[in-house]
Amino acid sequence: MSKKSDAEVALERAYATKGPEANRELYASWAPTYESGFMVDSGYVYHQEVVKVFCDSFSELNGPVLDVGCGTGVVGGEMAKLGVSVIDGIDISPEMLAEAAAKTHNGRPVYRQLVEADLTGRTGLADGAYAGIVSSGAFTHGVLGPETILELLRAASPGARFALGINSAHFEEFGFDHWLEQRRSDGHIAELEFRLRPIYSEADEDDPDQWTRIAVFAAV
Repeated sequence: MSKKSDAEVALERAYATKGPEANRELYASWAPTYESGFMVDSGYVYHQEVVKVFCDSFSELNGPVLDVGCGTGVVGGEMAKLGVSVIDGIDISPEMLAEAAAKTHNGRPVYRQLVEADLTGRTGLADGAYAGIVSSGAFTHGVLGPETILELLRAASPGARFALGINSAHFEEFGFDHWLEQRRSDGHIAELEFRLRPIYSEADEDDPDQWTRIAVFAAV
């Protein structure tokens, strides 16, 4: 049996971590080397795929965008490159947020503001504040279930555009498709579709943990 890579060991630890406090501890230790270590070693492209879907789907966006589970700020960095100018980030880890705060594009901070919050409960986000909401990596094992989306809908303005990356195995286990279809039936969201994209540059097509279902929809 071949020895597991550092990236595989780190990912297994992340998937096994349950609850807000355990996640804070994990990401506190992971923050300094997340981009230079895990992302490089694993060929991580998740953030690029989600941002591409978001920007391709919603070319006309008037208002700020919220990056959910922003981590070290790789999603915000990609959005800034594609012309998104006002981006806020929210994450449970102050260490990850410190890394995101250092991100710049064309000499300016990538993020307008960064919020430390536990998304399993109500946050301090203002009602109807965001025209766009995007997420890469937050909706995965041991982290956020579909009910979290209710808090994001509260923070979304009418017509706000969403692109939420959801780990495919987590997507199936927690029934994100049925939950979101119910929200559409209830009239809370519209234009719902799911797009399958790789999390890693050389994703195994038979391993759902290496793929994301990106839920694309609009708030009503």
